Amino acid sequence: MSRQPSEKKPELSRQIRKNTKSNQEIEQDIRAFLEEASSKPGTTDKPGCPLKHGFACVLATVHNGVPRATPIDFFVDGMTIWCAGEPGLKIRNIRSNPNVAVGIYHPMDHSKLNRSLQISGTATLLSYNDDPAAFLERLKIMGIYDAASKIIREMHAAQGTQPENFEQEMINHLRRFNLIKIEPEEITMLRIHPTEGTEKNVWKREPPAA
Repeated sequence: MSRQPSEKKPELSRQIRKNTKSNQEIEQDIRAFLEEASSKPGTTDKPGCPLKHGFACVLATVHNGVPRATPIDFFVDGMTIWCAGEPGLKIRNIRSNPNVAVGIYHPMDHSKLNRSLQISGTATLLSYNDDPAAFLERLKIMGIYDAASKIIREMHAAQGTQPENFEQEMINHLRRFNLIKIEPEEITMLRIHPTEGTEKNVWKREPPAA
């Protein structure tokens, strides 16, 4: 009796599915992810910072060819990313080289869907001295102004002191910060699913119309 050829079972594909969406479609996904992942204003009766902290974020800067990665909170306004940075090497680096990279992600867990963004963009700095009104307005939008107010009041209460001029004290604390505004040029969105595999889409900023 002749042997029938055995049916070949299809092999599971381990290839990464790339660029499955249009630039407009991936931008919608990125905007939704950023809104979900960003830190936001919040309230709490507990002592300390009331902000609702978002997903993990790392800001990468470069100075004289030496990279530096800094864990940092981030806030969003559409596709624009905002961070508040105290004086340090990341601020020095941005002043000398505005090209930055940002990674946004939640802790890896291969048992469920994981999403992340790799962002390349250009950073600019905004300080109190540059534009006091714009600086304070952005801090209020981010929730940092109210968070700082709560923390400073709690510190006074703990020490049994009263501020002579609370508004000026607030400004003195906040003016140490620089706001970092990051405009993305290219974003890679990675979607890793435990059974559906990996999908990778790249968004690029469209050039302005001529």
